[in-house]
Order: sequence, then C-alpha cells, then structure tokens
Amino acid sequence: MLPYDADPALREAAHVREQLRATRRALAADAARGGGAATLEPTMQDLTRLQSRYDELLAGELSAGTDARRAAETALDEQAAALRIAVLARRDELRRAELSRRADAMAEHAAASGREPTDAEELRAADLRARAAEAYDWAGEIRSPGRRDAVLSAVGTLRLREARAQLRSGLLLTEQMRGIISEALPSLLRGEPALLIGETGGAKTALAEYLSRTGMRLDPELVSGYGDITGAQLIGTHELHAEGGATVSVFVPGPLLRAMTEGRPLILDEVNAMPPEFLKRLNRILQLRPGDAFAVQEDAGRRIRIRPGFAILATANEQTPHRYRGLDRLSAELINRFGANTYRVHYPDTGLRYTDFPSENALLAASAVAGPRGELPRGIDAAQIERLARAAFISQQVFSGEHGEGFDEFVSTERRIDSRPGLEESVLAPRTMVAILQKVAGSAGAVSMDRALSRFVEGIMHREDRHVLALILRGQGFRIG
Repeated sequence: MLPYDADPALREAAHVREQLRATRRALAADAARGGGAATLEPTMQDLTRLQSRYDELLAGELSAGTDARRAAETALDEQAAALRIAVLARRDELRRAELSRRADAMAEHAAASGREPTDAEELRAADLRARAAEAYDWAGEIRSPGRRDAVLSAVGTLRLREARAQLRSGLLLTEQMRGIISEALPSLLRGEPALLIGETGGAKTALAEYLSRTGMRLDPELVSGYGDITGAQLIGTHELHAEGGATVSVFVPGPLLRAMTEGRPLILDEVNAMPPEFLKRLNRILQLRPGDAFAVQEDAGRRIRIRPGFAILATANEQTPHRYRGLDRLSAELINRFGANTYRVHYPDTGLRYTDFPSENALLAASAVAGPRGELPRGIDAAQIERLARAAFISQQVFSGEHGEGFDEFVSTERRIDSRPGLEESVLAPRTMVAILQKVAGSAGAVSMDRALSRFVEGIMHREDRHVLALILRGQGFRIG
C-alpha cells in the first residue's frame, strides 16, 4: 500500500523489512525441527546483517526530517486509515455471518432435540436474520481513489487469510457450501441420511467430513467404495481368535455397526461403487434412525440399538458410465430413501458466463498457497493465480457439459451434436488445481507453473482431452509442451 517505487530508499527498506520477517520465520521453523547451532548459524548471520542494514537506512536516508521519511510517514498514515476502514468492513461482514449462523443454529438445536422450533424461536431467528441484513456503509469513508484501492486490497487480504484458515481446517466455505451445510445439518442431527452428488474433485468428501466434524461435532467412520470391500466388511465379520489355548470365533463389528453403537456419522464415499449386495441392504438401513433397533444378520441376528449421533452421509459421482469406471447406477428406490436430502455439489463458479471472473476458483487457488499474512509465495504471483483459476473454471464447465459462447470453442462439432461434454475423462478440478499450486510453491523455485501444468497435461491418458486441456491452458497464456 505504500508508494515504495517512488523512492529508492523506501523501496530498499520495504524489501529489507520483508526479508527480516521471512528470515525470522525461517529461523523459527528450523529451530522447531531441532536444528543445531551449526545449522542455525548461517540464518542467524543473515538476520544480523539484515537488521544492521535496516537500522542504517532508518538512521541515514530515512532519518527524521528527510523527504523520504516524511513520504513514508504520510503513506503510513494513509495505510492506517485504509486498514481501519478495512477492519471495520470485515468485522461487519463477520458480524452478519455470525448472526446468520446463530439463526441457523436455532433450527439445528431443535432438530437435535427431535422437535420443531417454537414460535418464540422462529421469531428470534427472524430477528437475527433481519439484523444480519443491515450492512455497515464503509464506502462513505472513501475519500480518494487511492484510499479505495488500499481498502479493497486490505479487505481482500483479510478474506484471503480467512479462506486460508478454512481450507486448512478442511473446507473452503463458498456460498454454495454454506447453503448446503445450513440446509443439511438439521436433518443430519435428526439422524436422516444425506446424499452428495457431483463430479470428481469437487469437494464432496471434504463437505461430508466438515458436516460430521464441525457441524455434528463427531468423528465419522469413513468407508471408500473403491476396492474389494464386501458387505460383510462394512457391517462386520467373524474372525478366529486364540483364547486360553483354544481357537474361538469372535464377531468383529465393521464401520457401519461401530457408527450405530457409538453414535457417530458414517460416510459412504462413492456409494455407487459399493457392492450390489450391500446397496440392497442399504435400502433398509437408510430408513433407520437413532433409537431404532437393527438386527445384525452376520452375528446370529443380534439386535443393537442405534445411538443418537448416527447418520449416513453418502457421496456419489455423477452417473456417467463412460467417465467413471466400476460405478453402478443407483436405483431410484435407493435415491428416494434420501428424500429431500440429496444435494448436487457443483464446481466453483458454476453458473457464471465465460467472460465472468471466477472468484471462487481464484480464492481457492490463492488460499491454497498463501502465507499466514496472506502473501503469495515466490514464483507465484496474482496474475498467475488469476490465469490458472480461469483455466480451471473453463475446464470444469466444459467437463460438466456446459455449451454456449466461449465454451463451445473447446467442444468439437461431433460432441456438440451428440450433446456430450467437451472433456471426456479429465478436468482441472479444484483438487487438481490446488495440488499443482502446492507443487510449485513447495519446489523453492525448481518447478515453474508452466512445467507443472505441462506434467499434468502429459499425464492425461485420453488423447482428445489432452489436446483440449492444452488448448485451454495455452489460451490463458501458459506454455504447455
């Protein structure tokens, strides 16, 4: 926010100050890893050298009364004013979000108790939502284009830091995710099942885990549908154990029974890849609620009582046979068991036009590699983040079957006629985008964005997809090949 480029001394001081921060963080990290004196000594010397140069600048070119010092003080005053407005604006956003959360929590509390909200609770919730709609008019304190830009930059940094914290806790809370959480949580607290459907890499599993751990405050049992898992492994099976010199058969509960008896959620990840014999039994299991009894066929019909906290969260990829191998189409009967608790988890920025800025993809990309203060790592700048987010957005929409202005450029005539998506098997999904960025950020400059994206494209098995994704990335200025 300061005009560092206007004066060489200011520019150098800003750089030295930033390097002082980076060196202190490096020293703390090395010390935390148990680095000895010999390991830490070079970094300590760097810190001493930088501090000495910073002191020299403050005592010389930036000493009191110099033009550079006065310029710095003026800029700092303007920065402080902009930060104050930004903090007030962000606090107001958080205040309104907290009021909305408290309104939602009333419905969740009633659901957890197995009852409807009272009239008084509904009135309090309505009052909270009305107060949440009242926004602080911080724009009235903007008196110049420079301050406007500074405030917007500061608000963006605050949001980025918050998004970084969210992502590290498991899930970036976009508007779509907040909406699903708000609607699904009361049902889950009543023990009703939920089904999350979406394309690959769209954070379905992360959302299910967030609903369990943060929403229900319970550690879930998680079962992946892929592999050679059987229905008996999900429910439980008999094992031979040695006891007192004899071999006895002992029934060992599987994740489903553990979730039922311990009162915890059960996440069935990629449920449409699970064995058909289990899906048939799942029809009945999905009707069970806390307090109901369940007869365990695998344990001689022993009956167990389902404890509060049990609920099933199932995820499923879109039913596209040519795209996801080994998946069975879920029966209408099974889907109906989820009732109104079936949610489509779309890719970020779904619904935007081709020319719109993909803000959710961009926020996800930046928060995946940003530092604690919201700064981007070396080798990745804001322009690269924007171009990568745009490429990811285009690929996600083409993969999902979006046609129309701009997107049709990446869909062959044959595919348009057949109403098929422009990408058959591969996509720069949110999960993939984050992995690529983290590879670049963690390489200490050894791997460029172009190189990482080229590796991604080279690994695509489907030849036409490889061509289309390379075309999308080149269209955003990346050198692929």
